Amino acid sequence: MTDKQERLLNFILDFHKEYGYSPSIREMAQGMGVSSPSTIKAMLDRLEAKGMLTKSSGRARSLTAVKHEEDKGIPIIGRIVAGVPVMAEENIEGYIPVKEFLRNSNGGFFLIVDGYSMQDKGILPGDYVFIQPCKEISNGQIGAFRLNGEVTLKTFKRSEDGIFLLPANNDFQPIPVTNDDSFEVIGRYVMLLRFREQGYHF
Repeated sequence: MTDKQERLLNFILDFHKEYGYSPSIREMAQGMGVSSPSTIKAMLDRLEAKGMLTKSSGRARSLTAVKHEEDKGIPIIGRIVAGVPVMAEENIEGYIPVKEFLRNSNGGFFLIVDGYSMQDKGILPGDYVFIQPCKEISNGQIGAFRLNGEVTLKTFKRSEDGIFLLPANNDFQPIPVTNDDSFEVIGRYVMLLRFREQGYHF
């Protein structure tokens, strides 16, 4: 998306937010400082082709601008403890622009690791772990789990003795999941991002 296309998209978003409907081509031209309505129409056609705009056929002022969150990068959502579970912070703390490495993130997100319980798997405090949302996870996979309202990163184990969330550090104990617990699989661990002074490292 070019700078002019992004300006036009933002103009449409702001106009709709203020007035509750989309601007006309003439209003877009005025707002963009463009003299030719055909220039605006060509930009609209390109934005629509890129999936950044949708419009209803036969309806005036029916443009809907789509501001894809993934354009900013992959969101960072709070912290996840690799130790004992901790209440997740459900705010987006920022974005990491790594779409070139994750062509199809499918709603995935990064969590920041806090704790040493997964260190033997190479996962350390301050690392960013990419979590792919899912409802089920295979035995032996590392994932993000919500247990009794708290979130942790562990290896999933199901056996005849029940379900356990396993650490990768002998200083920590496995966490059993009982029938009395509220338990949910948030997603599976896909990759790790570690920042260095020179940039980030996978």
